[in-house]
Amino acid sequence: MVSRWQQDWLDLMRTEGDQVVGTLFGYDRLPGTWALDFPCGLPEHLVYLVVAGSAGGEVAGTGVSLAAGSFFWVTPATPFQLHAAGDAGLTLYRLRVASDTAGCPGGHLVVPGAWQVRTTFDALVVELSGALAFRAERLRALLVVLFSDVFRAAARGRRTPPLDDEDRAAVESYVDARPAERLSAEDLAAVVGLSEDYFVRRFRQTFGLAPRSWLVRRRIQAAMLRLDESSDPVGMVARELGYPDVFLFSRQFKDVTGMSPRAWRARGSVLR
Repeated sequence: MVSRWQQDWLDLMRTEGDQVVGTLFGYDRLPGTWALDFPCGLPEHLVYLVVAGSAGGEVAGTGVSLAAGSFFWVTPATPFQLHAAGDAGLTLYRLRVASDTAGCPGGHLVVPGAWQVRTTFDALVVELSGALAFRAERLRALLVVLFSDVFRAAARGRRTPPLDDEDRAAVESYVDARPAERLSAEDLAAVVGLSEDYFVRRFRQTFGLAPRSWLVRRRIQAAMLRLDESSDPVGMVARELGYPDVFLFSRQFKDVTGMSPRAWRARGSVLR
């Protein structure tokens, strides 16, 4: 059942989402020394999705622990402090929403295992870092999808469970260690010892995508980071990721991000 505050929040995103996104957004790798301390809170809503590593801290006197896959939302004027929980640091998506609406009751919300919203965060990063056509409309739609998926995840009672953290990490590590291979759902199912059919159902519950689509996005995510962090030619990046030619790479890159690899590299640094 949808609560009143959830519906109000989705209505706000549907009508004003493109206007209330704050200045902090992106996909970031943070060092093990990373920490935040806001004893009076922030003037905006702060939203994270932890992708790798973990964080700990306290929100309004309540301890929080954010493992990989955790969605974290803290509302304006809510005191909190967070820190990386380990020398390896953490990787996360982060977003600010500038709104006077109170949002989640209690000042914060933590949803573990919210991997299905990662695809929406990817799309938000692209929209927020560019100026493509229909940007305002897409931002509003993406924010509605993001928060409605979060609300579903928070209250989920699925018949088919998502992959547990160990299996999800095993699949991601297996894929990341083979960037140039063209893997299949059968390959991934074998990593965690499941039948292909059952694995695909659990995979969809975890990531919100079919394995094939997710594998393409995973390669493009790696390409996005390589293009941001190196000056290697686009063709070299394509070859490192197993593409037989730069044209196929460019087409898939544009399908995922809405722009060519060269346009992505030239767009400038994402605001933080």
